[in-house]
Amino acid sequence: MQGPVAAIGIGQRLQHPAAKLIGGLGQLHGHPTSARCVASMSLYRRQRQLQARVASAEAVQQQVQTPGVTQFKFVCPICLNSEFVVHSSPNPYQQCSCQRCARTFDAKSKYLDLTLTSGVQQQVYQQKMWQGTELFRQPLISFVYERGWRQNFANVGFPGPEKEFDMAMSYLAPAQGGILIDASCGTGLFTRLFARSCKFSGVVALDFSESMLQQAQQFFAEDPALLISTPIVAVRADVGRLPFATGSVDAIHAGAAIHCWPNPQAAMAEISRVLKPGGVFVASTFLTPFAPLGELIGDKIVRPLSQNLNPFGANTRTFRYWEEDELKDLVAIVGLTGYTRIRSRMFIMFAATKPMQLEYGESEAS
Repeated sequence: MQGPVAAIGIGQRLQHPAAKLIGGLGQLHGHPTSARCVASMSLYRRQRQLQARVASAEAVQQQVQTPGVTQFKFVCPICLNSEFVVHSSPNPYQQCSCQRCARTFDAKSKYLDLTLTSGVQQQVYQQKMWQGTELFRQPLISFVYERGWRQNFANVGFPGPEKEFDMAMSYLAPAQGGILIDASCGTGLFTRLFARSCKFSGVVALDFSESMLQQAQQFFAEDPALLISTPIVAVRADVGRLPFATGSVDAIHAGAAIHCWPNPQAAMAEISRVLKPGGVFVASTFLTPFAPLGELIGDKIVRPLSQNLNPFGANTRTFRYWEEDELKDLVAIVGLTGYTRIRSRMFIMFAATKPMQLEYGESEAS
């Protein structure tokens, strides 16, 4: 049996004192109790105990779990108008069609594809891809990401997935109970943590890499806790062209991702567009190798070093290591407010909020 019962420890032999007592009484009366009888009674008692534990666990789960959504809403990535409704835990995913754009978007067994080229056989034109984007589309990278790659982030100050999850959850508190997009979710490392928390009504695992989404689905299938967790839907999409209606998303998380985006400014504009008023954006990324020194003597003082000696600066096409002030600029440019962050060595997690809508003629000062 899979699921909660398996997690409790099925298969462990329980030596109950009653079994020995029954066997002893049988021998006293001249009727030796068979091993089969003792084993049957032990198994029965064990089954009853496990059933009681599972029932108790499920009762607690029902008390703390945010009710999961039964459907997720997306829009055509071309017109951003036609709405697609996808039911939670689809198996398999179904194609989505936009009559306005005369387009049908493909669906794989592991994810829904809502990229611009989905379902189209291109004859000649090929979009030139950023090297960082192409790197993470390689199956080998998807395979090793949680099998050694991600663990190396600790060498530059990343506190580790569990602590990063706790930090992100503190920022995401205002959005709990709503829909969360785990943008550039990769292998679904944080998607699984968010879903297990049962603090959101639904989690969208979103990535551009086909191989990352396939690996994520493998991990989803191997995690019995997800059987009773928040619903997850996997979608292939471009963070620079998010398939969500304007003002429809409660929160977006992008863990260790923005340094891989080809056009961070366009992506941030899309994030700002789809967030609801009061919606939260949380992201973690790499700072420049000079950031630790900047913490001590000031980022402005070390900026010439960061700009001239940063191995992954603005002109590279694989990754980008950031100055914190660059991240502040990105947030401000797209109209997000309330910037806050946690920073350690080359690690930074920052958060910002979509402002609440003002009535016509009303100013923020009023």
